[in-house]
Amino acid sequence: MIASRRFRMSALGGIIFSLAILAIPSGAFAAASWSPEAIISASQPSPTPSAFAVNSTGNELWVAAPPVVGGYLVQVAQRSFGGTWSPQTTIFSVTNRFITTVTGLSASIGANNSASATWLSSGSIMLALRSPSGTWQAPVAISTGVGSPSGLVVKTDAQSNGVAAWSQMTAAGSVVEAVTWTASGVVGNVVQFSGLGQSGLPDLAVNEAGTAVVVWPMATTLGGSSYQVESATRSAGGSWSAATAASPVLSQASGPRVALDGSGNATVVWEASTTVNAATRPVGGAWGSPRLIETAGIVGPDSIASDTSGNLTAAWAVNDPTNGSVAVHAATRPAGSPWGAPASLGPCASTCVPNLAASRDGSIAVVGWSPSGPSVNAAVRLGLGTWSSTVVGSGSAKLTYLVAGNNAFASAVWPVGIQVKYHLALKQSDYR
Repeated sequence: MIASRRFRMSALGGIIFSLAILAIPSGAFAAASWSPEAIISASQPSPTPSAFAVNSTGNELWVAAPPVVGGYLVQVAQRSFGGTWSPQTTIFSVTNRFITTVTGLSASIGANNSASATWLSSGSIMLALRSPSGTWQAPVAISTGVGSPSGLVVKTDAQSNGVAAWSQMTAAGSVVEAVTWTASGVVGNVVQFSGLGQSGLPDLAVNEAGTAVVVWPMATTLGGSSYQVESATRSAGGSWSAATAASPVLSQASGPRVALDGSGNATVVWEASTTVNAATRPVGGAWGSPRLIETAGIVGPDSIASDTSGNLTAAWAVNDPTNGSVAVHAATRPAGSPWGAPASLGPCASTCVPNLAASRDGSIAVVGWSPSGPSVNAAVRLGLGTWSSTVVGSGSAKLTYLVAGNNAFASAVWPVGIQVKYHLALKQSDYR
């Protein structure tokens, strides 16, 4: 069961945000802050996957897949903006197949309160949909190909139409595949983008209108001595384009991440040796020349997010050249402008994986991470203002979930060990 809690209402609750919010200085949000950390889940088995999502009105969805004898459960809970979490409800169970591994769990919640949950189990990608009235349908398998899928990533548009992309291992090598579905549950055919060979894990972006772009690293020579980032694009309700190169051929190109703005302009970032690079493709156009946005030694994966207007945020971890420690860096590219210099947000553990989330209305961008020691840190940028870093919670585990919604709302969730062997609780802190 989820422990009920009441959150402070933000002083921003009555403000109607528009694109003009991007010009509002950060001081206009001085009343907002992180709430005290609170336990939202009394006990979960340690291997329990969880996923969180938030919609444009601030309603949140939590999906968990705790293991049970003979299989697993899929449970859901929801919290309306400013309210408390509902009890967890089981929407699916497997108890007689001795399947205990669920990976790639993902959740989404649409503007009309429709929702979806996807996960990978026993080689099948499963999809469960919820109507705006709150009724969950029985999950269906949307991919059951030969081989083991990995790197599942799922995104939906504002109407809850969805796209899933993953890497599929076959006898001849790995390929990148994707499938789409409508909010009403019509699932399309699985599409294969990359040729047989050494393709890496994909990333995916979908904007509110339903435009989608998939990117992945692809070896251009046998043995993987050179790579390039490739991409495929699909307009809302349309067909996928052929794979195109998003980067030149490089000695190394890994971890590509992609973002879309409201018009369908795409930006991809990737790591090449010890640098972070970015390229942009205008809607209907071709990928431009790459831009170098970080030259320090990269030690953590990069990530990127865009608001509807095309203001971009990217984050990663680096070896701090001033003292040799690991630090979290972030860079911003306002729409129509070049990338700014990276900002250092704070120190991080040697295995740091920064989490990044940004609202679609441009009101907030958040980077969260776990530094050395039992704490959870986050840096907030309001509009296109400056970054402000703070400790938002404590716990022995790393920050796992971070979401950001319109009207300068964000939520950070992380697991902590409790006084039961192999069990944990989830803590949460909100920025409002």
